[in-house]
Amino acid sequence: MTTPFWFVVAALVFYGIAFLGYGRWYDRNVWKPDAKRTTPAHMYMDGVEFFPASRYVLWGYQFKSVAALGPILGPFIALQYGWLPALIWIILGNFFIGWLQDYGAIMVSVRNNGRSFGPISYEFTGASGRSTLLGFILFYLQMISATFVFFIAQFWNTLPGTFAATVGIIITAVIVGQLMYKVRLNVGLTTLIGLLLVVLSIVAGVYLRTPTDPFGAWSAPFWAALVGVFLFVASVLPLPSLIQPMNFISFFPTFIAVILIIIGGLLSPVFGVSLQQPAWKGFWSPATGPLWPMMFLAIACGAISGWHSLVGSSTTSKQLDLETDAHPVGAGAMLSEGLVALASLAAYMVLAPGEITKNTTAWVAGAIRLTEGFLGGKGAEAFLATFFGVSLVLYAITVQSLVTRFWRLISAEVAGQGRFAILGQKHVATFLGILIAWLFAVSGSWNNLWLYFGGSNQLLAGLALMLISIHLARAQSQSGWTFWPAMFMIVTTILGLAFQTYVFFNAVYTGKTLVQPPLGTIPWAAHTLDAIFTLVGVMLIVLGLRMAVMTIRSYLASRAQPMAVAGQTATPAR
Repeated sequence: MTTPFWFVVAALVFYGIAFLGYGRWYDRNVWKPDAKRTTPAHMYMDGVEFFPASRYVLWGYQFKSVAALGPILGPFIALQYGWLPALIWIILGNFFIGWLQDYGAIMVSVRNNGRSFGPISYEFTGASGRSTLLGFILFYLQMISATFVFFIAQFWNTLPGTFAATVGIIITAVIVGQLMYKVRLNVGLTTLIGLLLVVLSIVAGVYLRTPTDPFGAWSAPFWAALVGVFLFVASVLPLPSLIQPMNFISFFPTFIAVILIIIGGLLSPVFGVSLQQPAWKGFWSPATGPLWPMMFLAIACGAISGWHSLVGSSTTSKQLDLETDAHPVGAGAMLSEGLVALASLAAYMVLAPGEITKNTTAWVAGAIRLTEGFLGGKGAEAFLATFFGVSLVLYAITVQSLVTRFWRLISAEVAGQGRFAILGQKHVATFLGILIAWLFAVSGSWNNLWLYFGGSNQLLAGLALMLISIHLARAQSQSGWTFWPAMFMIVTTILGLAFQTYVFFNAVYTGKTLVQPPLGTIPWAAHTLDAIFTLVGVMLIVLGLRMAVMTIRSYLASRAQPMAVAGQTATPAR
């Protein structure tokens, strides 16, 4: 009997080698971190943005800030080619590319006085490079928002009990925030209270089950609007009021869910859980196109993710206590997200072809299949369904709240002055970002928009690797380890985005819309959205390609004439 056991073991071994072997060698020989060098967290400590944190706390923050739906739903799409290509990419992509970007993004920011990619790109590529990168990121954030808002709405609509459980956990997050920052209660006791309330929220979800499709075809837009309300409130409130405690308390159920699935994979021979999906289906999928480059876009985060570089360079680098903490935090969090992708693939692999038709329920069904044998059998199905279902919601909604906040901050940076300064205003920027995301989400073109999201996400990763390579070249360090992966990601993602843009253009040209009901039943709205999505694809390609050319030129110039890098030699020792 073939089970997921050996595949899970193989991935764990490869990730262990990546972290303990290759990772430590790269750490010592390329970045050469120095525990005595003052980090920006100490240099500019203000207790708000810059402050040193324990490597263990920071690992948890980094993991929960980066792990979202990409490594969960990406393997679902990749199964159209069979599980073997997806498994190979999840393992090898993470081994040779993924963690290098996460770790490098933190270190390049630390070595440049805690600056984020905007100022760093300005130094490396000039004002045009900075504006190009920020423009690309705005389009990219909208692709994340559209897909995540769509899926959160679908989870609430099709997984009864998840909405009530989510509301309970949101209330728990508010309580935890008040206990931490107002009452100043002990962190351990606060965590215990929070975990108890999370369990009660899940139990409440078992009994407070909302009906599926309560408003017919308009149910998804209704749920998406509720998602928008939460995102607006979370984005404009101070971080300690909601987002920070929400991310903190959500870490526990989401990470436990992954660990339970991994354990289920390891115990699959004991409980007779066998593989049901074929290893190989072919190079071409009618739904997504050729395996290369489209599968590499579909698995949007499990092997590498550009979102991680934004989090690492914008926030994590400002909390790094010691330079030697960057490897366990950056590499450790990325390899941990690889486990999320591995667990998700395992959950899909044990479902029969007829059981894997719905993207919003298949992961939950597979997770239950792998875990019910050691978690109470059939009697525990109701609780497990709500637990795994709300874990899906939490993976999406916690990261999406940060995405919405990033959108607001970058909008203020791009349009904060001049005649259109109102577009950068806190509430206006947040509302417009959510409104666009809602409109894109209710189009129902989730498969196509997911590939836009995956393509822009992986292209951003390629650009981040280029910025890291430029820094290393200027510091006269080994840059080939990141440059060649950057080239692979840039070429792959631009070709993938071009293919998906053609798909939308063909829909416009032929009049066969990709937009689903209810907007799909309104011809002018459907055709307009297809045209807008075509233009979005063109803009992603143009901005991404322009930024790629500028970073490659800067890299070649840095290789020819290396110079001292800020923070590399001039940062004072503690």
